[in-house]
Amino acid sequence: TLIFILSGVVIADGVLQDNIHFERHGTSWGFLLLLYVFVQISRAVVVGVLYPLLRHFGYGMDIKEATVLVWSGLRGAVALSLSLSVKRASDSVQTYLKPEVGTMFVFFTGGIVFLTLILNGSTTQFLLHLLGLGKLSATKLRVLKYTQYEMLNKALEAFGDLRDDEELGPVDWVNVKKYITCLNNLEDEQAHPHDVPDKDDHVHTMNLKDTRVRLLNGVQAAYWGMLEEGRITQSTANILMRSVDEAM
Repeated sequence: TLIFILSGVVIADGVLQDNIHFERHGTSWGFLLLLYVFVQISRAVVVGVLYPLLRHFGYGMDIKEATVLVWSGLRGAVALSLSLSVKRASDSVQTYLKPEVGTMFVFFTGGIVFLTLILNGSTTQFLLHLLGLGKLSATKLRVLKYTQYEMLNKALEAFGDLRDDEELGPVDWVNVKKYITCLNNLEDEQAHPHDVPDKDDHVHTMNLKDTRVRLLNGVQAAYWGMLEEGRITQSTANILMRSVDEAM
C-alpha cells in the first residue's frame, strides 16, 4: 500500500511539474496504451512457448487455463518499486538519466499497473465463466456434498451430547432445533460419493484421476508435516516430494 501511495504521489508530482512535456508530447498517453498491448502480447508469447512444458509437467495445464494465465498477469508493487528507484537515480546530480526520463519511467509503469488492475483484474471473473472454469466437476461436487453431510452429522452428534447433559436442565430441545436450520437438512440419507455408479467410462476415468490427485496432495501435505516436526531430513523430504511429482 505504501509503494502504491508513493508511486501515485511521484506520478502526480512529475506530471504537474512537467506538464509542458505531457502537453507537447500527447503521444505519451498513446504509447502507454501501446505498451499495455505489447505487455499482453509478450506474456502470451512466453506462455505459448512454455505451454508444452506446462502441459506435461506438474499438475498439467490445458488451453483454457493457459488463456487465464495470460490474462491474469497483473503488475504491481515490484514494478513500481523498480521505477521509483530509476526516478530517484534520475534526480541525483551525478547521473546519465534526465529527470524527465525518470518521470516517464514511473508514468509508464504506473499506467501499466493501473490498466492491468482495472481491465484484466475486473474481467478475469467473466473470462473464467466464459471458459467454463468456474464450474465444479461432478466428482468434486459429489465429494463436496458428502463432506457437507459429514459435517452436519458431526453437528447433530454434538447437539445430541448437549441434550444428554444433565447440567443444562429441562430444555425444550425440539424448539431449540428449529432455530438451528442446518440440522434440518439431515432427513434424507446421503449416498457415499464412491458408491454412485458412473455411466461413462470417461467420467469414471476422470473421477479416478481426481481422487488420485487429492490423495497425492494429502500425501505431500503429510511429508511437509513430517519435515516440520523434524521426523525426516530436508534431503529425504526432497526425494519424497519428487516421488509425489512423479506420481502426479
